[in-house]
Amino acid sequence: MKNIAPALSNTVVNESAKEWVPKSFEGFLQELQNFERLFNREDNLLVFRGHRRRDWLLDSTFVRSSKSKLFGLEEHSKFSRHLSGSLDLHRSLLNLFLLKFGILVRPSTELSALETSRGIDPWFELMKRIQQHPDEMQDGPFLIRGTNILDWTKSSDIALYFANDNRNGDGAVYICDATATGKTLQIIPVGRILEKMDEDGNAGKALGVPLMFHPAHQILNQRAKNQQAIYFAQMDLRVDLETIWREQEKMLDNETIVIKLVLPAGTESETKEHLSRKGITAEFLYLNS
Repeated sequence: MKNIAPALSNTVVNESAKEWVPKSFEGFLQELQNFERLFNREDNLLVFRGHRRRDWLLDSTFVRSSKSKLFGLEEHSKFSRHLSGSLDLHRSLLNLFLLKFGILVRPSTELSALETSRGIDPWFELMKRIQQHPDEMQDGPFLIRGTNILDWTKSSDIALYFANDNRNGDGAVYICDATATGKTLQIIPVGRILEKMDEDGNAGKALGVPLMFHPAHQILNQRAKNQQAIYFAQMDLRVDLETIWREQEKMLDNETIVIKLVLPAGTESETKEHLSRKGITAEFLYLNS
């Protein structure tokens, strides 16, 4: 997204944080609709993610759980600069992740068989299922929950639902121009990506920017379909996606990858009514599949 500016003069902009704060729900909708009008074109792909807390980071469930269970940190806090720059932390989190996905948790035989017969990526389907149905995932003695992927959506309405769900205060909708991230679409099987993470990560190499997962051939998951889900993988488990993208933006020519649009406190009921009129409800988004 190039040359972006608020549609409304009273929208407060924190330029360094790329955070926009509209004065009202009506102003929020105008800013959101203006983004889509300007940038959701054939040569751009906007994706959205809603947070019911304005201060939450773009971290995966695996990372948030690691912070809480291993370090006694708040799930949505950052690692200290000392820790986030540590190669030992890099290797430790990576190998915990690889212990879970590869040793303790693997695709079923039935799922793996679909790779040959239907071109299905079994590792992606396993992680997608965990994202959509976390209650099914019994981690047993392994304390670290979730995967390294974050759910995004092609629908701003659906992101707005998640930003408002159980909200009490400022929420946020992240708007990401997936085109501006460069060539980050997954093109090799997730199993091979895991092997590459093992090879490069344990050799002390950086694992790169967030990787977008949206394979052409997928098993129908009605929840994922209704939520118009797209997934970004957090490759460096020490650093949230927004921090990585901000560093990437510094190397681009006046290009913005992600903006945080704040959903103002006190608009909870107004937002829910707006979404209900459009049929964006829990019953629709959480259909079993």
